[in-house]
Amino acid sequence: MAESMRAVLLESFGGPEVLGSLREVPVPEPTPDEVLVRVRACSVCYLDSIIRRGIRPGIELPLILGHEIAGEVVDHGRNVTGFAPDTRVASTYRAPCGHCHYCRDERSIFCTNVHGVGVERNGGYAEYVVLPPASLSEIPDGVGDEAASFAGCVLGAVYRAVREKGRVRPGDTVLVTGAGGGAGIHAVQLAALAGARVLAATTSPAKTKLIEANGADEVLTGSPEELLERVRELTQGRGVEIVIDCVGQATSSLSLRSLARGGRLVFVGELGIEPTRVSVARMLYRETEIYGVASPSAGELSTILELIAWGKIKPVISDVFPLERAAEAHRLLDERANVGKMTLKP
Repeated sequence: MAESMRAVLLESFGGPEVLGSLREVPVPEPTPDEVLVRVRACSVCYLDSIIRRGIRPGIELPLILGHEIAGEVVDHGRNVTGFAPDTRVASTYRAPCGHCHYCRDERSIFCTNVHGVGVERNGGYAEYVVLPPASLSEIPDGVGDEAASFAGCVLGAVYRAVREKGRVRPGDTVLVTGAGGGAGIHAVQLAALAGARVLAATTSPAKTKLIEANGADEVLTGSPEELLERVRELTQGRGVEIVIDCVGQATSSLSLRSLARGGRLVFVGELGIEPTRVSVARMLYRETEIYGVASPSAGELSTILELIAWGKIKPVISDVFPLERAAEAHRLLDERANVGKMTLKP
């Protein structure tokens, strides 16, 4: 194996252009408790853009971005078992410690010593990455690298939002915001799979046909007030049972006001850093439930990968770029020009 590798190194915060060139850096060596993975695909997540721009506090540079990773095992430390060389694996966003209270309770998504891949530790915008075994799940036959790469972040988070927090059932009406993006298009798909009537909101009318093809009953465009009026019209003034908000602060007011009494709002996206104002009285009298949803554990990731293998989830991939075009992928992401996910291939 080569001693050096190509990587997109974030050395300063800024626009997409800061990712404009590749660097030769040493191939990382796994500790006794880590696995060395040859990266075959690393998808681009909006969190990558947030980190690149310096919005997330406490980020230390230089850093290799990328937490939506699929690849194959090359080597592992002496304390690792169960990951033979050439095993195809996908990774979760979080690298849990494996020994804190939450990890011992099989709730590693709440690990108190967690390190975010591509956040506090180097990620997958590179040819190789080291990861803890607790972050990895084996990829089943029939699932491609590109699809597997974002199962441990976007697909897993949306799955948990629809199934666990939103508790979507046949007959429910669900509003999905940011429906043309990587999280939104799959939220539409999974809500429809659960038997719901799906209203999909997007700022990009050009994405309407693809959103409809993934299960939306109605695609809504316009200003927040126009969207709210349309939601109320389509629900006879009642509002929707569940909102899967794949944007964040920018659509939070629309999401809250779109809910029916006893409705559930699940935040998947985190676009925007300003606080969201919530009327406590409105929540009390309408018994509103508000949730955030984290990306999945390795066990949940295995479930997502199996659902892809069985054809229950159909990953939507708009573009596959070579590693050296990471800046272009980020530009499209910032401009909301992508439909579904974009993936980098080393």
